[in-house]
Amino acid sequence: MAMEEAIFEQPWANFFGFERVDDKGKTHWQPWVIRGNGTLRLTSKGVYFSRYAPQLEIFIPLQDILKVDLGRWHNGKTYLFLPILKIHFEKDGEVQIFGVCVGRKRKALRWKEKTEKMMNLGTRS
Repeated sequence: MAMEEAIFEQPWANFFGFERVDDKGKTHWQPWVIRGNGTLRLTSKGVYFSRYAPQLEIFIPLQDILKVDLGRWHNGKTYLFLPILKIHFEKDGEVQIFGVCVGRKRKALRWKEKTEKMMNLGTRS
C-alpha cells in the first residue's frame, strides 16, 4: 500500500479489531480478532493502520468515515483506564467500527479532533 505523508502519526497504537452495525442499528462484536500493536496514521486521504505482527494493513478512506468517537469498550474488551478511538465507516454497504487505543484521553481526543477536521476540510466527495 503506497503511503503518503502523515498529518498525524501514533506508533504502538493497540488494535482492537472491528465491530459491525447491522441494518437495525445493533452492534455485533468480533471478539476473536487478533489484536496487536502497530502504527496509526492520518493523511489527507484517510486513516491507515499497519499492525506489526502478524502483519496487517488497513486503510479507511476519509469519504467513508461517518463519525469518530471515544469509548471504554470495543469487541467486548477494554484497555484498563485508557479510551478507545472508534472510527465508524461504511464499507460495502455495511457500517463497521474500527477500534484502536492511542494512549491517554488527551491524545485520543487529539486524534478524534484531527480526524474530524480532515473529514470537514472538503475532502469528502
